[in-house]
Amino acid sequence: PLPVDRLRAASVFEIIGVDFAGPLYLKGNQKSWIVIYTCAVFRAIRLELTTSLTESFLQSFRRYVARRGRPSIVYSDNGTNLVGANNLIKRINWETVAKYSTVNKIDWKFIPPSAPWWGGFWERLIGMVKRIIRKVLGQTSLNFEELNTVLCDCESVINGRPLTYVSDDTSDLEPLTPSKFLQEVREVGIPDLDLLDNKSLNKRFAY
Repeated sequence: PLPVDRLRAASVFEIIGVDFAGPLYLKGNQKSWIVIYTCAVFRAIRLELTTSLTESFLQSFRRYVARRGRPSIVYSDNGTNLVGANNLIKRINWETVAKYSTVNKIDWKFIPPSAPWWGGFWERLIGMVKRIIRKVLGQTSLNFEELNTVLCDCESVINGRPLTYVSDDTSDLEPLTPSKFLQEVREVGIPDLDLLDNKSLNKRFAY
């Protein structure tokens, strides 16, 4: 059975999983990593590009909270960068914060080292992100801003995937997608990824 946290009533991005993918190499051979934030209930994702692990991740986490709201529960593996972030978050006196605001404590849960399948709900989406990036970039080397733009496109595509049955009957209801729980977006203007290649990618960045 699925964990209770994935089945109970919750807001979008209230219960999340977080992990890293990479490294990816930018122009100039600089390393970068993708931070993937996954909603455990609504299956939406948020992608952030970082150039280091612990410190850059903390900045990424601050941006994420500013954009999507403070999660109540965070799942992650036992990577040292994530453990360090958890230790820093634990230094916050949440009782003091709660006296002056409605902020709730973040419950950071690490999956058991001997049970990596606990992270399955974000590992599958990491696989989707990697496939899209390989298809779009190939051997192309981008700078930070260009790769960040590609990640935004990738995020939009994944959040637009159907979560329910897709019918061939046009009179049937539209399938639910993660993006429908985030905002009412009908068209994001992203071409079919199967039609993208390195040349079209370069042309897009040229304009």
